[in-house]
Order: sequence, then C-alpha cells, then structure tokens
Amino acid sequence: MKKVALLFSLIVLFIVNTFAAPSRIIMLRDNGPLRKDNGSNQVEWAEAVKAGTELELASEEIVVKDLVTSNKTYKDVKFFEVKYKDKTYYVQESDAEKIDTQHFFGVLKADSLLFTRPTLAAFRNSMLETGTFVITGDSFYHSSQFPTEFIAITFYDTNDGIKRNRYVNKNNVSTNDKDVKAVMLLENAKSAKDEDLKKEFLKNAKSMDTSEAIKEYISKEYNKILNISSFSDDEIESFYNEGQLYTEDGSRINVRDNPGTAGSVIGQLESVDQPYVTAFKRTNVKDEIGGESDYWYYVKDDSTGLEGWIFGAFIQF
Repeated sequence: MKKVALLFSLIVLFIVNTFAAPSRIIMLRDNGPLRKDNGSNQVEWAEAVKAGTELELASEEIVVKDLVTSNKTYKDVKFFEVKYKDKTYYVQESDAEKIDTQHFFGVLKADSLLFTRPTLAAFRNSMLETGTFVITGDSFYHSSQFPTEFIAITFYDTNDGIKRNRYVNKNNVSTNDKDVKAVMLLENAKSAKDEDLKKEFLKNAKSMDTSEAIKEYISKEYNKILNISSFSDDEIESFYNEGQLYTEDGSRINVRDNPGTAGSVIGQLESVDQPYVTAFKRTNVKDEIGGESDYWYYVKDDSTGLEGWIFGAFIQF
C-alpha cells in the first residue's frame, strides 16, 4: 500500500511539474536591455524592452557571465536566463524581478512615500510617482497612533540604476490586471512615434475597466499627451472683467487654446505698457505655475483680435 501511495505521489508531482506555468520575471527598467551570449561566456546588447514586459525564465538558477559594453567589460555579473520571442536572452538581475504565487506585478495608483521598514518612523525623503511598476511582497500592519498597512515592493531606482526593496502604504498599490495593463498601454503611447498608433494606445488605455484612481491618472496623462485641457467643463465659469497685462521684464505672454500648460500656444500678447484685455471666462480652480497660484482666464485682445487662455498671474484686474 505504501508503494502504491508513493507511486501516486510521484505521478502527481510529475504532472504538476510538467504542466505548471513557467516561472516569469518582469522587466522593471524602462528600455531594459536583453543580452545575447557571444560564445565566450560573455553577453552583449541585443535589443531592449519596455518596463513591465513579462519574460519567461529559461532557468531558475542565476547565471554568472561577463558583461560586454561599448566602454568596458564587467566581470562576473548576475543574469536571469530568459525566453523572449522564442529566443534565449540574458537579463541583468538588477533590472528585473521574479513574480510567483507570493510576489505580484503591480502599479502605484498614487504618489507614494518610501519607507525602509514597515513603520512610520522609517520614512525616506523620497517618493515614487503614480504609474511606477512594482513587484509586491508581504504585507505588514503597523499599529500606532496612525495605523497603517504597509506592503513590501521592489522597483527600479532610475537615479542609481538598480532595483531596490522598500515599503509603501498598501492602499497606494494596485495588482489589478486591468490597472497594470492600462498603465502599460499609456507608457506605449508615450514612446510611440506614430500619432495614429499613439492615439490607439491611449484609446485602449482609457477604455479599460480600471480602478477609479488609475482611471483618473490615465485621464490626466491622456490630456497631457494630446495637449487637451486638464480642466473639465464643470471647472470653467462665466467671468467678465477688463484687466491689464503685466510681466516684470516686459516679455510676451503665451496665449493657449485650452487652460493649463498642456494647452497649445496659439499666439502671444505684448505686456509692454500694460495693454488692456477683456476676460470672458475663467477656471473656477487655481493652477500652480512657477510658485504662482492663480486662475486661467479666457481673454480677447481687441487690437489684434487674438483670443485664448492666459495664466492669471499675468493679468492685473
């Protein structure tokens, strides 16, 4: 009976290993290099992939090889051996991270303060921006005057060119597949050279059923990329007044087709001698530019006929 049970266990183990999904890593570095073996236990650049690209592990073991670059050769560098488009490549261990049943591919849905330990006293004077790709780990509940649930993350530190392990507020991280895919589409849109392809990526990103936080992030980035106003119709109100244009150095003032710096510049107005303009509407929320906080005003210059949006810091009513 014991032999039968043992045989059955071995058969189950064989089936699980045979049909289990292959181990994967996620490229965390944007334009992360895939390297090929040159036949001398050395690897050199082959092609690059975007951050968030999923790669199949060809081996569970870390491979040590020499890295050849245009400047020098680095000895004994650690690599993941991966499969990508049916080819074998090597990914530097500091550029990517494994995902498995305990570690998930995620994205930050809010700007997040970094902590070196899962406690509020261990904060770092640095943040990661919304949309940063991360690999998540264990969660930790910190009970204090301000109870917080932390989650361990691994991310690529673009300043030092290496992946790091830190902790962030768990509420700021999403491992929802649609959230991650929407942000990946957005990143593809940012790098696309073809305008039609860029718009297609953005359209698909906006159409995905994401969380509210990611939906808002996608919408804001969408507006920036396509130079669309970041102010909604509900944030624009009727306004009528006459004011004088003013800049400290007498420079020209940009006039835009939409409120906000994402609006395209359609002309400029002189500020010398403080000419008058008539404002017909304004945003009902302020914007902050160069340390100045003010509304955007839709104005018309009677002398030139030019009309559009200018920042309120340049108008004296």
